[in-house]
Amino acid sequence: MIRPGLALTLLSVLILSVFSAEARPFYPKVNGTYPARNAAQRVEAESVIIVDNSSGRVVAAKNANQPRQAASLQKLVTALVIAEAGNLDKLVTVTAGDANCPRTRLPKSVGGAYTRRELLQAMLVVSANDAARALARDNSGSESAFGAKMTAMARRVGATNSVFRDSAGFSVGGQHTTAADMVQILRAAYANPLIRQANATKFLFWRKTDGTSQLLRNPLGILHRHPNCRGGKIGYTAAASDCVALVWEEDNTRLYGVAMGGKSDAFWEQLAAAHKLLAYEVP
Repeated sequence: MIRPGLALTLLSVLILSVFSAEARPFYPKVNGTYPARNAAQRVEAESVIIVDNSSGRVVAAKNANQPRQAASLQKLVTALVIAEAGNLDKLVTVTAGDANCPRTRLPKSVGGAYTRRELLQAMLVVSANDAARALARDNSGSESAFGAKMTAMARRVGATNSVFRDSAGFSVGGQHTTAADMVQILRAAYANPLIRQANATKFLFWRKTDGTSQLLRNPLGILHRHPNCRGGKIGYTAAASDCVALVWEEDNTRLYGVAMGGKSDAFWEQLAAAHKLLAYEVP
């Protein structure tokens, strides 16, 4: 049996294959509406938003201003703070306290000295929570102090309805954001070359403290499967459910999408299908 998300992705691929890249496809109505215009509604998530990069226009949305937990998507905010702080070649030693957190953690990292750049890449490519904690401690001394910097950074990039209190994305009281805010954060993150490269990296060699290295895989599966996916971030906590942020490029159109509160393990495939359809709808 084909999963709903996969079926929608395959349907969009079939539709797009019928038309040349130069022609704007015609979508027949289904139950009186156009599929592309209902793209956000078809994603099995509580909150969805897709934004056209060239104009900043919201081209599809569902509950985009609903307050939610963002899980590891907020590592994008952590990355923005660290990238702006600079001195990325400074060494940071990962402590047992940094690693005293639920997975995902880096293999054999405690006691190792890594550059800020290496930890930032590990945090984004494999969503390493210990890397986020080490960077926050190095930058601000505590999670609470770093959370204040995260919130200030979010406000600066247009995410005015967000409060962040944890560098890794664990659920903390008083912390909240929205899909509309997260898509602004995604756009700001993608504008940074270092963060953009890390978000698009599929595999990362990690140097362990025992002298060996291990190849780590980016868990954003759609990045490995769809060439139009230019990068993104996924996350999960019990309070947030599944969350995903994607950057999608199709025929000189770049779209940013965020889905939060995922109800299906295929919902990121559904968001990708929505991106594919909407890439042809954006003027």
